[in-house]
Amino acid sequence: MKIKAFYPNYFFDVAITGAAYRIIRGMQSAEHDITLMGIASEKSFQEKFYTDAVPKWVKKIVLKFVSIKLLTKFAHFRFVLSLKSADYAYLWPGVNLSTYQAIKNKGYKIIHECVNTHEANSKSILDAAYAQLNLPAKHGMNAQSIDVELKKLALSDLIFSCSPLMTDLLIKIGISRHKILQTSYGLSASFIANSSILQTQTKPFVNQSKLTFIFVGSISVRKGAHLLLDYWVKANLDANLKLVGTIESALKPLIAQYINQHNVTHIPFTDDLPSIYKQADVFILPSLEEGSPLVTYLAMGAGLPMLLTPMSAGGVITNGVEGFVIEPYDAINWVNAMRKITEDTELRTQYSAAAKNKASNYIWDTVAKQRLKLLQMANNKT
Repeated sequence: MKIKAFYPNYFFDVAITGAAYRIIRGMQSAEHDITLMGIASEKSFQEKFYTDAVPKWVKKIVLKFVSIKLLTKFAHFRFVLSLKSADYAYLWPGVNLSTYQAIKNKGYKIIHECVNTHEANSKSILDAAYAQLNLPAKHGMNAQSIDVELKKLALSDLIFSCSPLMTDLLIKIGISRHKILQTSYGLSASFIANSSILQTQTKPFVNQSKLTFIFVGSISVRKGAHLLLDYWVKANLDANLKLVGTIESALKPLIAQYINQHNVTHIPFTDDLPSIYKQADVFILPSLEEGSPLVTYLAMGAGLPMLLTPMSAGGVITNGVEGFVIEPYDAINWVNAMRKITEDTELRTQYSAAAKNKASNYIWDTVAKQRLKLLQMANNKT
């Protein structure tokens, strides 16, 4: 197969750009020609399979004087030109509908990457959440964007779904099951080695100090930050909560009421996530809407017991095995679970070991090879 992937973004080896990069790198094979294009990237992106739409030698000048809108348009144009004799165009978030249509008109097949649940589902969930807080909805989704996404899905020949919940939601809006390839995201082996609390021993958790719970990601309505803080105060734990990430503008007044009170502290966005995870005892993420969040995989690799919603569990964490999986608005069970995991040392140790043991199944190279196998099987059927 000849597969050309495109993610119109500036590439760092973090977040979703990092996921795209590691998946395509793990798919590399002598039998297949698989490449990835971004708009521009860090100097470290030197591998042959990766290409910048804006060459590195002119990047500084171009990024300084040319608008992002124009650069993105150029990247789309260059990607379509690069498709000569390709079997598949593998499209990540941000590729515009006209590019989907142009690719389809040229006779190429399309693989669509679903990072989050489809927008109709997301909008419904988030509209209700913002309304409960008496805040204007700031998610950016509307009838037009939902229609555009539905058209992209219809033009796609294959769709990567990163969680079983996402797959079910796609089927409910009429996407044919045979188009959907059920998969996951992953984490690096180095993260497991650098961040795991079980690297040298099982962490004792025995009243040497207060337990530390961490929330990692955008501190936003979508991630359920407002729910977490409400449950945290109600649980009245003798423990610390660290919120790690950027606070959504609409939530800043609310979050400010909790910071430096109730044992809650805020750590702005940081690249040093291994240290954050290594210094934590419990991972907590009450997301309202997700695909399969990368931070959950990192918590697995760090061997942290978890408190999650079905969305933030992402199809990889099982209730009662690596932690608790609870519906986001089930306040009573959230408070009870927070108290249980704080008080029960044996349970934390059990969940911690289970998380660490599962993490090795989701190393990026393993995930990428599984994805390639799914594509080979699908390609053989056509």
